[in-house]
Amino acid sequence: MGHTARGCLRPRRVERATQPAPPTPEELRRQAEIERELLLARDIQQGLLLEAVPQLPGWEISAVSTPARDLGGDLYDFLPLGDGWHGVMIGDVSGKGLPAALRMAVARTVFRHEARRGEPPGATLAAVNRGIISEIPQGMVTMLYAVLDTHRGLIRMANAGHTYPVLLNGCIEELELSGLPLGVDTDSDYDETTAIIRPGTTVLLYTDGVIEAGSPSEEYFGYDRLAALLADHANQRPRALVAALLHELRGWSGGSQSDDITVVVLRRRLEHLDAELRSVADDVLGAERAAQLWEQIDAMPDVEGDGWGSRIPELVRLAQTRFGRGLARELNAQLRLTVEEYR
Repeated sequence: MGHTARGCLRPRRVERATQPAPPTPEELRRQAEIERELLLARDIQQGLLLEAVPQLPGWEISAVSTPARDLGGDLYDFLPLGDGWHGVMIGDVSGKGLPAALRMAVARTVFRHEARRGEPPGATLAAVNRGIISEIPQGMVTMLYAVLDTHRGLIRMANAGHTYPVLLNGCIEELELSGLPLGVDTDSDYDETTAIIRPGTTVLLYTDGVIEAGSPSEEYFGYDRLAALLADHANQRPRALVAALLHELRGWSGGSQSDDITVVVLRRRLEHLDAELRSVADDVLGAERAAQLWEQIDAMPDVEGDGWGSRIPELVRLAQTRFGRGLARELNAQLRLTVEEYR
């Protein structure tokens, strides 16, 4: 009885993964050269941002921009406009890395060209929008532009799709003002709003990398957490407030960063030197510890014509004795900077 033979099963041929060839010395050299150029570009970019931060009589300013990659697409700028007016801008260019950095450089150039005309914020953003569409046809930029009367504390602003500014003046208050991002519609118009920044009030400007900072579980930091942090640090000066916010964001994200983060903080100084110096001590030492020193300082006899000349060294000496050399050194520097500004 016959049977049908079944074909033999041949073992399948296993394809071995092709290992990439190791880089050649020339490729390694070129890679190292590119990395050096990126580092140089980052240093130049950060230098341009830092150099833009001015010293304005009666105001304290702190600004920081930390890119997610070697180069970032966030930007901020300050421009003197004459007669005590000063322009303040913060923006966020779409994308990340080198393409965003190139768009950022163009956006900053267009902004500076238009802002120097001295037009109101709404008209300036409309002109910048037309320039962005012409120069960056495939790019979108959010931007907030404010002009500040440094003498009266009046601020006038327009917003092109950027996060709302926040006022810290005993409460946390967003200044809600909307508008289309730059680069979307040639005919976009931008409304304006005004506010009075009273002595002791702080203004916070930031990019969406702050509230969109993600945790390891992919949860956004969010505005509510930002508002809670600001409430806890409402009396801190700009530099300390920025440091506290960056520290909180690093902890929240587990040390990683998925988007550029930029923060600009402006604070209007108190009108009287005595009150401002006390607020400096409160900020550096903490209100409770500073109060202990003020009791002794207030008991000192006034030296006619000396003002704070003898009080500051004594305050610093007491701070060093009680709280250590580091805090005393920081207190001395901040107090003397403040006195110098009020002269």
